Amino acid sequence: MNFKKYLIALAASVVLVSCSSDDNRDTPDISQAFDNGTFVLNEGNSNVSSASVTFIGDDGTVQQDIYNTVNPGKPGLGSYLQSMFFTDDLAFIISGSANKVTVVNRHTFEFVANVDTNFSSPRYGVVANGKAYITNYADFNIGTDDFLTVINLSDYSTSKIPLNNWSEKITEENGKLYIFNGFYGNGTSVTVFNPTNNTVENTIALGDSPDSFDEEDGILYVLGDTKLIKINIAANSVTSAIDLPENLHGSAHLIVEDNKIYFTNGTSVYSMALNATTAPAAPLFSYTSTSPYGGMYGFNVEDDKIYIAEGGDFASDSEVYTYSLTGTLLNTYEAGVGPNGFYFN
Repeated sequence: MNFKKYLIALAASVVLVSCSSDDNRDTPDISQAFDNGTFVLNEGNSNVSSASVTFIGDDGTVQQDIYNTVNPGKPGLGSYLQSMFFTDDLAFIISGSANKVTVVNRHTFEFVANVDTNFSSPRYGVVANGKAYITNYADFNIGTDDFLTVINLSDYSTSKIPLNNWSEKITEENGKLYIFNGFYGNGTSVTVFNPTNNTVENTIALGDSPDSFDEEDGILYVLGDTKLIKINIAANSVTSAIDLPENLHGSAHLIVEDNKIYFTNGTSVYSMALNATTAPAAPLFSYTSTSPYGGMYGFNVEDDKIYIAEGGDFASDSEVYTYSLTGTLLNTYEAGVGPNGFYFN
């Protein structure tokens, strides 16, 4: 998400709705309408009606604004949608400006709960031990104001746990939560958090600011501003690091898929083997963007396809693209305002 746009969003006035849930959440529509395809999260702008979720079916059909279509009269999603995460049956949609999480059934997208307590600039989330853990930036100042919001999924009550500064992306591995302390070049570590006793167990120094990560066979691959770092999660220690050449500094969107590492720089996609010892010299492919600040705004790789979101002008609907693993354009799909992420169902 664009930092400047996000700070503008924080200043916008919003109307918050108290935590509520749907009494029928245990009896969802059995149609399973959204089981086979990809959710595209459309960030939106300061107009709350601009944020939405697009669904692209595996058969190529596209459905726009599925939340409002399925849930007329339910609480809105808010705007500046930041990210999504899942349990087996639920999807959680984070609004950074509304300071809330909307919970829906991931199969039908039916409303389950609106949670809006104990949030301040929420970012990313994960589920562990029957609870959702969501990182918060609070006021964005350097210090120790960042925290985790914990949602008890039995009743959607919330609590707060203080954290290190720059608490950003988060993942669960082997019963532990790994919280990446990096934001636009700030923060240079990973916090290891134990959700069984809600304590910080370790802080792994990276010597670089983490942007994105993925896990494969017990190794966390972390893309920093100037390095690609490998962390052994059994030992919670850095095992190696590859220096990136200057032209690849500030790369983003690391994904591990089928024993390859993919990442982006500008509007180019790069790939390398998991056991590579040097960074790739040339991109896999590049595409042309007309967006002044939304080129390669979202990225993912799944089932032999590369997914790219074009941020556009953040005022009108934009597009997403799928490419083959060799860089051939496969399809172009219409999305909403500011598409920023792909989530596979």
